[in-house]
Amino acid sequence: MVDKHQFTGKQRLARPRLSALLSTAVLLLLAACASPERSQNADSAVGGSPNTADTSTNASSLRRDYPVRPFPTQTFYDLLVAEVAGTRGELGLALENYRKQALATRDPGVIARAVSTASYQKNNEALQELGILWAEVEPLSMQARNMAFYAQAQRANFDLAFEHAEYLLSQNNGKYMVLLPSYTAELDEEHRLHLLEQYIAGAQNHPDNRDLLLGKTLLLAQLARIDDALSTAHQILTEHPDDQPARLVAAQILHKDGRHEAAIDELEEGLKHAPKSQQLQLQLVRFVAASDLPLAIDKMSALAEQEPANDKFKLALALLHRENHDLEPAQEIYRTLIADQHLSSQAHFQLAIMAEQSQEPDTALQHYRKVSNNDLFLQATVRISQILASRGQLNDARLYLHKLRLDYPNHASAFYQIESQLLIEQQGHQSAQTLLDEGLAEDPDNIELLYSRSLIHEKLGNIAATEKDLRAIIEHDTNNASALNALGYTLANRTERYDEALELIQRAQAIKPNDPAIRDSLGWVHYKLGEYDEALGHLRAAMNTMPDPEVAAHLGEVLWATGAEEEARSIWQNAIDDNPGSEFLLNTLKRLNVQL
Repeated sequence: MVDKHQFTGKQRLARPRLSALLSTAVLLLLAACASPERSQNADSAVGGSPNTADTSTNASSLRRDYPVRPFPTQTFYDLLVAEVAGTRGELGLALENYRKQALATRDPGVIARAVSTASYQKNNEALQELGILWAEVEPLSMQARNMAFYAQAQRANFDLAFEHAEYLLSQNNGKYMVLLPSYTAELDEEHRLHLLEQYIAGAQNHPDNRDLLLGKTLLLAQLARIDDALSTAHQILTEHPDDQPARLVAAQILHKDGRHEAAIDELEEGLKHAPKSQQLQLQLVRFVAASDLPLAIDKMSALAEQEPANDKFKLALALLHRENHDLEPAQEIYRTLIADQHLSSQAHFQLAIMAEQSQEPDTALQHYRKVSNNDLFLQATVRISQILASRGQLNDARLYLHKLRLDYPNHASAFYQIESQLLIEQQGHQSAQTLLDEGLAEDPDNIELLYSRSLIHEKLGNIAATEKDLRAIIEHDTNNASALNALGYTLANRTERYDEALELIQRAQAIKPNDPAIRDSLGWVHYKLGEYDEALGHLRAAMNTMPDPEVAAHLGEVLWATGAEEEARSIWQNAIDDNPGSEFLLNTLKRLNVQL
């Protein structure tokens, strides 16, 4: 059975009684109350990632010893509207009002409420703005500093992010020092060296601090200063030989550097000090599997025997058997998991894949139909429909998807999208558009269906219809980075409205600053504007993190235009080798009259 709360549909807020709502509103507004360090909901918003939270707020958790001061009438009205809008599920309006009044009043309680609502909406742009504001208003708040750290790191303001991380470190929370280098993958060497200097200076205030040293290790590895990175990691391990994260980092640095035996030795040394560490044992199995699958199977078997109740170990062992072409042991493990009803959906899914690989579609269908796990159900549905269509049973596949739409109406859009893709593959884009027209007639504001139809319109060359659908999405969700990026790219690629395209793509980047697809779009629109250096910077960054044939086509074209034809040919050739059937890349070469 599909759990409607975990499938592709969007959850809505619970609706408390109006009396409870007004009670909360009075506490929030008349007393100008603020959350404690943060409300419980805001706490979930910023604990590990600043965009996951529930928006309901316990009224009692908002009380704090702030001076009581009445809000102006307009502020009271805006916040009351926001509170009512939130209970009705109108989160855009709720966030708009909370955000406006958080900036106007700088009240900690209003800020916390705005953060909670932005978290529920996964509105990264608002979370960044509110996190910075919160730290300004409550600089001693750990939660506010937490939010500000994420905001500044996502905006690539690493000096400010480091300041927040250092404050949190002074309060005995050093994880942000370790986390910060994960945001610097696209940073150039000059700025990365500057950040390294901050880590070195920070060591003077926090000598031999493990978290600071581990962050420094990661930065040194990014700078390809491998020996310095290993030396810093071992500085931690000398004092704490059982430190598993430091040991794992050291082993991964060695393995990435091609020193595979040394990486294995590093993990085995770690297991002497932490013999029960599953992390070290699993990493050791992965490293060994790269060169000696039978030995990896032996080690994984021993690990599974140590913990017979750990089904994930069994799944890992089954995967190793499959890699070694030992199909019967793998199938036996999956059958055991099904018999014990442990991870049965996972086991059925894997058996279905194995049946497909063995050219047994009927057996594959039987297993796919028994997958009920939410994470795999959609994948199984896709494969069922594709198998039926490949056997000439397109109508059966469509009837199956139609039945799912009736059984799970809250998730009908997912099944419409699967069917539309099936029709594209079997009958073409026009048939898919007709289907999505039908779906949108039932649910005109469905963002997923609008987005899917916009892509089909673009393929059919109907740019006006593409723009109409994407603007409808943006009207309902002003921070939909995918729609903003898609519209900006379409305008850049299919019209001469380059300035408008640039503005849209920049809005998308503000929401998702590290998204390589958006960086690709930015590079392309700058190319169209004749700004080649800017274009190359974005396209190289996109290529580094997403070596996609479309990005390669764009990067190669800009290089070709600047006269760097040899490098362009090299990039195109590598992309063709990896993606010989890429229509986009082949069309680019044909348009430029280039033969490799």
